[in-house]
Amino acid sequence: MAQDRPDIPTALKRAVLVEAGHRCAIPTCRQTPVELAHITPWAKVKAHTFDNLIALCPTCHTRFDRGEIDRKAVLQYKANLEVLNHRYTDIERQLLKAFVKNWQRVRSYYPSACIGDVGRFAGFGALRVYADMWWTLANLLDDGIIEFRQEDHVEMRLQEERRNARVVLLTEKGRKFLAHWIAAQPI
Repeated sequence: MAQDRPDIPTALKRAVLVEAGHRCAIPTCRQTPVELAHITPWAKVKAHTFDNLIALCPTCHTRFDRGEIDRKAVLQYKANLEVLNHRYTDIERQLLKAFVKNWQRVRSYYPSACIGDVGRFAGFGALRVYADMWWTLANLLDDGIIEFRQEDHVEMRLQEERRNARVVLLTEKGRKFLAHWIAAQPI
């Protein structure tokens, strides 16, 4: 750090860390611990502002500083945090992260797969949730990002009810949403 550069105020640090959930803001990373990075270098702007700070793990911060992660992508990650944090609850964001983790597993076995191929990969777009907690996912449901599986077969539906669980499916709109989020495109 430059000698003439002041420390980032504690309240500002806290706000940036809370925005990212104290994890790396890059959705395919989400590692801890994190550092605060200036999106536009401090040397250029000579200011610490919320809009110009983002939480990145040390690896992503180094990759960003080296230009391996471009500024446009980091700006979009920052913008996407704004949308995610103001529209969706913690539970809804956790569900989205679970879908991302499932997708990362698919990609580890099939590197050339794209998220649009989801139908080929059993289980990627389906997660089980506690049936009585459907209301915690209301914004994702209202936005058409997820839907509950509608069982055609009565026996399967009864089994789900006995386990007090419902299967949440990622919709086509939801797959596009995740594809944009993962690729640092506007969501």
